Amino acid sequence: MKLYRMELYKLCSKKLFMILAGGIAAVMLWMFSLEVSEEEATIDGVKHVGFEAVQINREITEEFKGVLTDEKIQQIVVKYGLPKKVEEGWGYFRDMNFLNEFVMNYLTNAYINDWNDYCAASVVYPMANTDLGRVMELTGEEIVLEYYKGWRVFLRILSTGMIMGSVLVIFTISPLFANENQNRTLPLLFTTKEGKRKDIKVKIAAAFTVTLGIWIGIFLFDLLLCGSVYGFDGLACYNGMVLNYLFPWPDRMIPLPNYLFLVVLLCFLGIFLLAGITICISAGCKNTFHAVTVTAICWGAPMLIQVFTGFNGIGRLLAAAPLFMVVSGSIDSSFHFWMFPMGIAVVVLVCCVFGAYRKCRRQGR
Repeated sequence: MKLYRMELYKLCSKKLFMILAGGIAAVMLWMFSLEVSEEEATIDGVKHVGFEAVQINREITEEFKGVLTDEKIQQIVVKYGLPKKVEEGWGYFRDMNFLNEFVMNYLTNAYINDWNDYCAASVVYPMANTDLGRVMELTGEEIVLEYYKGWRVFLRILSTGMIMGSVLVIFTISPLFANENQNRTLPLLFTTKEGKRKDIKVKIAAAFTVTLGIWIGIFLFDLLLCGSVYGFDGLACYNGMVLNYLFPWPDRMIPLPNYLFLVVLLCFLGIFLLAGITICISAGCKNTFHAVTVTAICWGAPMLIQVFTGFNGIGRLLAAAPLFMVVSGSIDSSFHFWMFPMGIAVVVLVCCVFGAYRKCRRQGR
């Protein structure tokens, strides 16, 4: 246990780790503040923005929360009207709140492409004649209305946080074995009373512990930010409502808790896969600089490949790349074969850990 604590201290006590960790928190907080500042709510002709708008939208939704019906829709229209105000330079109606925007998007003929290309709502369709009705036909379930915008913000910030967390993993774990090779102390470490095998296992365990801490820290910080301002309503909705629009498509009609679980699980596997790859590369490099460089290239290369191949054919393998697994939006491209990247990630992770272990054992002989 003492050796394990020493390895954890070596990985986390460096100034670079502290600076990057603080930078991740600062960027996530900055992004969150931008998301909150963009919220708008117009009630009785009075426009509210930012935190106040979020609270107002949450409050007015409480009255209509639950199973959505045509009667509720009519009540919303009577109480809040439908958006119609347009201002030069703005590409959306300027008198919206969460409720009448929802009605406008799903149940009216309104559209706006630009401030000089729009059509205000002139008719409200029955639910049965809209995409909401088709979703109910396909699922056999009612549509539930809740204030779900907090989960949209959660997913956006989670992706950014996990990408930055991946960078932190690379810089933190790359020196694991490479630094010992650089200082030529690896054979010396393996002569300790703890034994060669235990030393290697402890180093690997410490690396994965740090990775787990990074993942938990980003996830909980994001959840705390969004929950404290937006609340946790929306879990009874479909993922399509949260992402953008509830199309009657299989990948847009996933219950939100299931979708969130899948996103979080893929993030977890993605960042752990990156840790495994980093450990394996570190074990084979003679200095830290080479370990960081090679790992960074392996991590970023799939982005360049994806530009030419997409996620089609052999390009489906890219869905298992750590860079894409931590981005919630990439699941939309791999929804129909989401177990495929998960399986690849587990296999590659095990192979990388086993490969690193064997390399280090041979070096210690």
